[in-house]
Formats: sequence, C-alpha cells, structure tokens
Amino acid sequence: MRKQLFMAMALLLTAATSVAQTLNIGGHRAPLDTLNHIWLCSVPQSQFGQDFATTVNFGDELTDLVIEGVALNNGDSITFDSIAGGKLYVVTANMGDSLITGSVTFTWLPIVELFGKFNKTYSYGNVIVSEPDSAYAEPLLAKVKTRGIATNATGKNKRNYRIKFVNEEDSTKENHRFFGLRNDNNWILDAGQMDFLRVRNRVSTDLWLDMARRPWYSDTLPNARNGSRGQMVEVMLNGEYRGIYNMCEPIDRKQLKLKRYDADNKEFHGELWMAYTWTRTVTMSIPARRTNPIKWDGFEVKYPDYDEIHRSNWTTLENAVWFAKRADDSRKLRLDSMSYYYDVPVMQDYFIFIAALQALDNESKNIYYACHDITDHPRLTMVPWDLDICLGQSFAPKVARDWQVEPEREMDWIFPLPMVSMWNTVDYHNEVVARYRELRETVLNTDSLVNRYRSAIDNLENCGAAAREEGRWSEDSDLAYKTLDLSQEMDYVEDWLRRRMAFLDENIFLEMTEPAFVTGDVNGDGEVNIADVNTIIDIILGGSADEDTLNRADVNNDGEINIADINSELDIIMG
Repeated sequence: MRKQLFMAMALLLTAATSVAQTLNIGGHRAPLDTLNHIWLCSVPQSQFGQDFATTVNFGDELTDLVIEGVALNNGDSITFDSIAGGKLYVVTANMGDSLITGSVTFTWLPIVELFGKFNKTYSYGNVIVSEPDSAYAEPLLAKVKTRGIATNATGKNKRNYRIKFVNEEDSTKENHRFFGLRNDNNWILDAGQMDFLRVRNRVSTDLWLDMARRPWYSDTLPNARNGSRGQMVEVMLNGEYRGIYNMCEPIDRKQLKLKRYDADNKEFHGELWMAYTWTRTVTMSIPARRTNPIKWDGFEVKYPDYDEIHRSNWTTLENAVWFAKRADDSRKLRLDSMSYYYDVPVMQDYFIFIAALQALDNESKNIYYACHDITDHPRLTMVPWDLDICLGQSFAPKVARDWQVEPEREMDWIFPLPMVSMWNTVDYHNEVVARYRELRETVLNTDSLVNRYRSAIDNLENCGAAAREEGRWSEDSDLAYKTLDLSQEMDYVEDWLRRRMAFLDENIFLEMTEPAFVTGDVNGDGEVNIADVNTIIDIILGGSADEDTLNRADVNNDGEINIADINSELDIIMG
C-alpha cells in the first residue's frame, strides 16, 4: 500500500512538472502559469529596480529557448533589464512539437505550488514553497484538503486549503519552517475569497497581535501567542495561477502554549474550543443541552483531538458559558467573578478590536476560547479568527453595502457576550475607555491604521501581484461577477476607517458616570429582584427607611410610594 502511495506521488509530480516546464533563473524556481503562459519567479525585493544578470537552466523538455530575443542553451547567462512589478520579458520555446509563446515576470512574494486533486477530505499531494531569499525549492509530500464553510460550498472557485506535511518514508508528521515563522507540519492557505481587499484577514490579525495584551499565563510562557502569524504569497494549483493567499499558522495548542493532554493518566490539561457559527449557546444567551462529544450548538472541540484520544471534556467551557448567562442578570456576579472565568484584559482588547474594525463576523463566532490548564485555573482567553468581514465588507459579494456596514453604525450588532454585559458596568466601562484612548495614541491612531492597510496593498501592487490577482478573479462568480480593484477598495477602506474612528471617539468610547441609583434597585444592593418589592411593601406598611431608600422606592417617580410602585417594580423584574 505504501509503495503504491509513493509511486502515485512520484507520477503526480512528474506529470505536473512536465506541464509546468519550470525554469531555474539564478537559482530560483520559476514555474509556468499555463493559463497565461507566464513563468513567475520569486526574487528578493532588493533586486527590483535593477538589472538582473543571471543564468537560466531548464530541462530537456524545452528546446530553442529564446528570452527577449536572446537564444539560450541550458546554463547560459542573460540580463533582465530593470526588474519591475508586472514587467514581462518575452519568451519562446519548443516543447516537443509545440511552440510556447509566453513571458517571464518577477515577484518578491513567495510562490506556493500545489499538485494534486483536493476536496473536503485530506488527500496526498505535493507542495513547493519558493521563498525569494532561498535556493531552488524542492517538492514536499503533504496531505491537503479544502477548508471553510461558506467559502467551501459547491460552485466556489478560489478555495482555502489546509496543508499537513508528512514524511515520505512512513507518512508521519514532518515539520517545515517558512518565512521565519514556526517550524511545524500544519499550515493554512487563506484565499480571502469574499474580500474585495484580499488582505483584510492578514492585516487585521497582525493588528490584533500588535494591540492585544498577552494571555494571562504568558508571564511564565512568554512565547504564547493569541493570534496567527502569516505571509502573503502567490499560489499555483497544478500549473494554473490561483492568485494571492495568506499562508498562515493555525490557532492550536502549540501557538497558545497550552499544557498537553496526559495520555498516560488520561488527564485533561490544556483545552481549546472554537465558536464556528451563530447560536444562542455561542452568544451565551440561552445555552443548549449538550449531546455530542465533539460539538455543542456552535462550539467545536479543537484540542485535545477527539479522533486521537476518543474523549472530550466540556466542563470548563460549559461553566464559563453558564456563568455568562447568569451574569447577564446580576451586576454583582459580573463584578465579583468575571475574571475567574475570563481573561479580562484580553476580553477588553477584543471588544475594542471588533468595535474599531466593525468585525461583524467575529462578535460571537470565529472566536477561539483557550484554557491553559484546567487543573490550574479555568480562566479562558480569547483569540480572533477569519477577519474577512470587517472594515465595511459585506457578508457576501452580492450583498450591497448598506446601513449594516456603515462606519457610523452603533454597537447594536454585538450579542450579549460577557464583554458586552460588563460594558454596562461603570468601572469596567471606564477601564475599557481608558484602554481605548491609550491604543488611539499608538496602533489605533487613525493614520497608523490607514497606513497599515495601504502598505499591504502597495506591497501587492509594486510586486505585480495585485494586477495578477485582479486579472485572475475579476468578474468571477465568487465575487458576484463584480470587478476586483484593490486600489479602489483601499480608497473605500481609508474613508471608512477615518469615519469609523471619529464616530467611536465621539459616540461610543465615552466615560460613564455612576447614576444616583438604578431604577428598581430600591434596597441599594446593586440588583433588581423580589427583595426590592419587599422593601417597598415594608415602607407602605409603615416601616422605617432612610431618605435614599425612600427616593428609590418611588419607582414610577410620581411623588408617592404605593401599590403603583410595586407594579412598576414587577414590570422591571419581569423585563
């Protein structure tokens, strides 16, 4: 069986390579995009704007190679004049009896080539990652599948991929390091399929990594990261150009430095869950009954892997969700116990983050909840994921940009998560406002925010990748047949950001003052419940009370304390 597998992989690579007709330009792999007949070569950014004198090597399949009018034998030298993004150098060559007419062009983004037939389940294939500063890249064996929910539906074209590199000898995990990021076998290719800017997810995640406070346990584990790092790349699938992608690290146990599951003693320690869809459980408003060991009404176990240990433990997350439900009705409970269940500084930063970007798809879903070690402390920290729907981006390309994505929209789109109920508590509210104002001086400075996104687009434009992406995907069904124009979209995002930050300054992140009393809190204990009804009855029956209590007992504010105030109190209690 294993022999058949590797024979199939060898045949697959041989077939893909014979179609691609790869060139070796100065030690850099240049695969052929068979859609446009363009050899794409990744070289260091420092090479752009200069002449590139180098050698060209190629296989026996190609003959009579001519570049810019210069006939070349294998190993000959040539100078590519003044390299620039999108600049094409004319190429002709013979492949057997066929004449190929095309071009060579250069990029400074890494190039990722996928070879294989991939769907929603893992299948074997080959992956080649060519980095601009590295030597000629060789194929790596991997298991690859498409990923996502809406983006992976029937009829979608620019797919997301998950890659797990494996050893050719025994198919066990094999780690590889790319772009100076972590050394690991598990990587993700994010297509930005519905994003008309294509970099919303990557740049917004980098913003989160720069602005968010570290997980509460990071004092002892300084390498713990509550976010995914990555790199924009250009992708080819079986010799066809697929456009720009975000190749990134996943959110997992290693990223967050969660303590490993103790297999010997079958003991849970570090745990990780993801909220992947909207439900009343995920919004922590009306938790459902749990009946599945892997999923709970919109939550999914991510670590430990159920398929590996055949066990799951939901207690920590369930307790936190039910606490959030109870805390909605109890100001005292929120104040006393929120930090026991949730990493409050991270929760505050998350609220600010999604408010600033108006991340409509991240207010309750697309959140990872991580517990470092349940035997040490049940506190959960939060990690955002999949930030395509933000900065005025609609949920789907066919949806018009209406009031839902206006930068002046109020915070009416956030469901009653713990961070929202706490927002109505004066001391907590003002802590968040102070934190927001602190961040406005640094990473949330409006000019800094605009420059962050514009720099990413400039990078794609200057290396030619933006034009290649637009040429590949404009008018595609993935984008509801609309034109893809990254520069135009960036102008929209800049205007949106400037308006959004001004709106937040003037309307949302304002200090709150403690009211004289909360209507209905007659006995002044911070809660509105049946005890307040009893206090009103005591007063009506002649019981003694101080002046403040008497003021609070006039619930309907008519100047009298009588049965009408009891009715008003009951109305408040009953909602």
